[in-house]
Amino acid sequence: MYIEEKSKKHIMKKTILILALFLFTFNSYSQFGISLGYASSKAKISGSSLGGLSLNSENISSFSLGLLNNSSLSDATAIEYGVVVGLADGSNSLGIPLNLKYYTSGEQSGFHIIGGIGLGMALGDVDTETLKKTTFSGGLGLGFDLSSNISARVSYSTQLNNSSNIDGLTLKGSGIGIGVQYWFK
Repeated sequence: MYIEEKSKKHIMKKTILILALFLFTFNSYSQFGISLGYASSKAKISGSSLGGLSLNSENISSFSLGLLNNSSLSDATAIEYGVVVGLADGSNSLGIPLNLKYYTSGEQSGFHIIGGIGLGMALGDVDTETLKKTTFSGGLGLGFDLSSNISARVSYSTQLNNSSNIDGLTLKGSGIGIGVQYWFK
C-alpha cells in the first residue's frame, strides 16, 4: 500500500510539471511573472446529518507565491495561468489558476476585470476517508496595472465542489484575496 501511494504522488508531480510547462509555452506573445498574495477564507459545513444546520469556521489566513504566464488573446483580453503555492498554518496547498482578463480601456494596460477557475490540491497528509484532496473553484476580481511591470488585484473566490467524503455533509470554502504581480519584460 505504501508503494502504491508513493507511485500516485510521483505520477501527480510529473503531471503537474508537464501541465505547467505546457501552459507557460502556450502562446508566442506572453509575459512571465511572479505573484505574491494574501487571502482570508472561511469554510462552511452543512448537511442533513447536522439537522439542517450550517457551521462556519473561523477566518483562515494564508499567503501565496506563484509563477504566472499572461498570454494576449486580443487588444483587450488576455489569459493568465500558472502554478501557485498557498502557505497557511498547517494546511499548505498547490493551485493551478486559469483566468481571463478583460481590459476596460480596450488595450492591455490599466483597469481590468478578472474571472476564472482554479484547481487546488492539498499538500501533506489528508484523511481521505473524510476529506477530498482536491478542490475546484471559481472567482471574480478587479485589477489595475500600476506600471508596465507591476499589477495589483483584489478577488473573491468560492469552492464549486464538495470537499467532504462523508454522506450527508457538505464542506465548501470561500475567500477574499489581494495580490501583487511582477511581470518580466
